[in-house]
Amino acid sequence: MKKIVPDPPYSDISRDNITTPYFSIHSDLIPPDSLAFASELLRGIHDTTDEFCRAHANAPGQGMLMNVLHSAEMARALVEHALSKLQAVEEGVMA
Repeated sequence: MKKIVPDPPYSDISRDNITTPYFSIHSDLIPPDSLAFASELLRGIHDTTDEFCRAHANAPGQGMLMNVLHSAEMARALVEHALSKLQAVEEGVMA
């Protein structure tokens, strides 16, 4: 016998209705600064997730959190690589 599951409540909130964003990105923000900020945000994700994983070593869902941790590490490595390439181009050194 199938369990009857009600539909979730209707929500009229959509992205189109949001007129004031939570944050905005300045149009004059240069790419190296964008990458530097992204790198710091990813470092924060990494540090927070790492701390939680250490504190809850045997908790359910640990594998998913480790995936988040690994993804943040890889994303930060890519951002750091892009930053180093931009700096090399600015300095006139093609690596």
